Amino acid sequence: MIATIPGVQRFVAESRRTADLFASSSIISELAGAMVGAVTEPAELVLPGRPDMGAPNRVVALASRGEGRALAQAMAGAVRGKWAQIRAGSKVEEETPGFPAVQWVVVPPCEGGYEAQFERAQELLRERKRVRDFVFPPAVQERVCTLTGRWPASRDAQIKGVVRRGEHLSAVGRIKRGVRGEFPSTWSIALAPYKADIIEVAETDEAIWTALDNLRESISSLADDALPRLRKGLENDLLTWFDGLEGSWCVPESWDPRVIRRENDLPEQPDRDTCAYGRQSASDLREAAQAAGTRFTPFLAVLAQDADRLGESLSDPTRANGPMREWHGRISEALGRVGPRQREAIESGLGRVVYSGGDDLLALVPAATATMIARQSYDAFQEEMAKELPDATISTALVFFHASWPLQSAVAAAQELLEQAKNRSRPGLAIAVQYRGGERARWVTPWLAADRTHILHHLEELVRAMTAAQGLSKRLAIGLEADADELATLTPAWLRMELRRRAVRHGMPETAGTALSELCAPDGGRTAVPVDALLVARFLASGDLA
Repeated sequence: MIATIPGVQRFVAESRRTADLFASSSIISELAGAMVGAVTEPAELVLPGRPDMGAPNRVVALASRGEGRALAQAMAGAVRGKWAQIRAGSKVEEETPGFPAVQWVVVPPCEGGYEAQFERAQELLRERKRVRDFVFPPAVQERVCTLTGRWPASRDAQIKGVVRRGEHLSAVGRIKRGVRGEFPSTWSIALAPYKADIIEVAETDEAIWTALDNLRESISSLADDALPRLRKGLENDLLTWFDGLEGSWCVPESWDPRVIRRENDLPEQPDRDTCAYGRQSASDLREAAQAAGTRFTPFLAVLAQDADRLGESLSDPTRANGPMREWHGRISEALGRVGPRQREAIESGLGRVVYSGGDDLLALVPAATATMIARQSYDAFQEEMAKELPDATISTALVFFHASWPLQSAVAAAQELLEQAKNRSRPGLAIAVQYRGGERARWVTPWLAADRTHILHHLEELVRAMTAAQGLSKRLAIGLEADADELATLTPAWLRMELRRRAVRHGMPETAGTALSELCAPDGGRTAVPVDALLVARFLASGDLA
């Protein structure tokens, strides 16, 4: 039998801030864990192979003859029971008809054994997904939930610390907000490399040290004036305190009294002199850090990855490495190794994992380390799956966005972009750059270049060359865009030679020209001119992304 919790990506994407995003992932993880935990002897887990191998939102299990329906119902009941516990913990009394949903199929023993059962279960599950359960009772709807956009908002009064001024949340939205924890903001993730570089040089740089000391004094005054929670960690030494400081306080604009009041739901604006001093301290820190060679980069990225047609591959007995039942167990073990490797890559790059199931991944990562993390996550999947399913691939989407850009829009854009990557090529790679004024570039390409190396290796080589030769790429990009139609008529070999020639003519080293030429990719019946790739590289190489 196979049981699944549908709509996970949509549920996670319904997040206006990082706390919503990580809370959504935590809730789904708990629900999936309950579903896995309901599979007890004599029933047997297949995917995942063991309860400690993670909690995916799809579970494959074997039950004794005639016990499949009871097991599936127990798994669905465990999910509903866990949701009731989460709802009670959030102190939400309202029911949430229609959520969470659990879809399951059971296939009895048949000719062909496990292989035939699994294939039939996959077919039935695809059909089951087309059927919707309409269990919503009549409800008076004055407003739609501003977080989820699909349930009626509750009539309850504003709840301090849960519902912000101007928000109207449904029961599901309030349950998300009821999940407590320490969640980094978009500013904290975007500025993580900036803060790490400051900590590394602060003790030997008097200007940085003075600015940090002044910033802590400003935080202390604000804690006394309006935000007592900021007192946490003030007793630590300067660098330890700064390491734990919320990233937005390093941004001069965040010290606007109106912004502080709105973001913290205060009854009135904090003291203007305190805010002015804090703004100046953050500005001084930024200038001192820039003088020391540290970049202030207010951009981060949503990283989304998803395996290509993995379910289809697992249903194909011709790909099985040995008996299918045992092969599925080894595939599960391989996926169980992928997740920790991806998490290590993300956290070593100062990013944060939203969820990582081995075959799918969502994370928030700093702009400076995004392509490196994407490469390492891709490699983790390919290397762990190489023995059991050599042709398995995983596609990737990266959406770079300003820390003040709506998070919900960025996550939704990443999910849409991932579909474009898969439609373009498998494995596919898609990168978009969104400024506060709108999208600047969208590049969709195969993961592997013509020389069969990672396409990101060539992008990173181009970025390094452009970083060393600031300003030399703008005219090149304009020229390539203007001549794109004519250049596309060239053969692949001539196009690459022309790109190398143009890059060198615009002052770039030969290595940059070679890297640019390797970013060409087949596009239908012609070779695409990598204008969008160049725009992405210009963004990553920019010295000031503010």
